[in-house]
Amino acid sequence: MADSGSTQRHPFVSLLLLLLLVMAGAIIFTLVGAIIGGAAYGLPDLLKFLGGDLNANLSLTKLIQIASSIGMFIIPAIFFGWLEIRDWKRYLKLHSFLPILGLLTIVVMFVSAPLLELAVEVNKSMKLPAFLSGIEEWMRRQEDQMAELTRQLLTMKTVGSLLVNLLMLAIIPAIGEEFIFRGCLQRIFHQLTKNHHIAIWLTAIIFSSIHMQFYGFLPRMLLGAMFGYLFVWSNSLWLPILGHFLNNATAVITAFVFQQQGKGLEKLDEVQTSSWPAYLISIVGTVLILWYFYIQSRRERVIVRA
Repeated sequence: MADSGSTQRHPFVSLLLLLLLVMAGAIIFTLVGAIIGGAAYGLPDLLKFLGGDLNANLSLTKLIQIASSIGMFIIPAIFFGWLEIRDWKRYLKLHSFLPILGLLTIVVMFVSAPLLELAVEVNKSMKLPAFLSGIEEWMRRQEDQMAELTRQLLTMKTVGSLLVNLLMLAIIPAIGEEFIFRGCLQRIFHQLTKNHHIAIWLTAIIFSSIHMQFYGFLPRMLLGAMFGYLFVWSNSLWLPILGHFLNNATAVITAFVFQQQGKGLEKLDEVQTSSWPAYLISIVGTVLILWYFYIQSRRERVIVRA
C-alpha cells in the first residue's frame, strides 16, 4: 500500500528524480565547500585539492568532504522524501525506534566482525582472468589511491581531530548513506520488483560499488544487505543508521588509538586473521541474532498494532 499523500510517480521516474537530486546536491555543496575552504585556507591549497594532490591542506580536504557528503546524501534524501509524500521523516521511516532492536543491532555488528573479516580475506584473493589484466591493474591503482586518501583522512593527533573524523567518516555517512540507499533507493527498487530480497541485494551491490574500493566490495556488500534486512524487518531506518555508525566509528577510533600508541596507520591494513572456529561461531551467531531480530521485530510490531 502506498503512503498517504504519495505522488504515485512511476518508480523509474522516482529513480531518475533521486539521481538528479543527488547529482545536483553533490555539485552545489562541493562548490560551496570549495568556496568556503578557498576563503579560509587560501587559493593555492584549493588548487592543490582540485588538482588531486593528496598532500593538499588536510583541513580543507575534510571541509569539502563534509560539505559534499551532506549535499550528496542527506539533503537529496530529505527533499526526495518531501516530494514523495510531503512528510520526509515518515517516508524515511524515522518515526520509531525500539530499544530491544537497537541492542540486537549493536550485538550483531560485533558478532559479525569475524565473518566480515573472512569476506575481506576472500575479496583480497580475487584474481581476474588474464584477458582482464588491464582492468585488474586499474582496479588496484584505484584501490591504492583510495587507501592513500583514507590514510590521509585518518591522520589524527588530537581529540579534536578524532571528533572531526567521527563526524566526517561515521556520523554523516551513517545518516546520509542510509537515507539514500536504504531509505530511498531500496524502497524504489522494491516498488519496481515487488520483492524485498531483490531490492535489498540490488541496493547492497550499488552501495558497495560507489565506494570504488573493489577489494573491499564483498564485505561492504554483505554489510549493505544486512542493513537492508534490518530496515525491512524493523520498519525503522534508525537501525541500519546505528549499525553503519558502529562499523565506521570502530574503524576511526581504532585508527586514533593506534596513532596514540605510536603505531603507523599501515597496521590497519594488516588483517588479524581469526581461526576457522571463530569464523564458524561468527557465521552461526550472526544468523541466530538476525533470526531473533526478525522474530522480535514481528512481535513488537504486533504489540504496537494491538
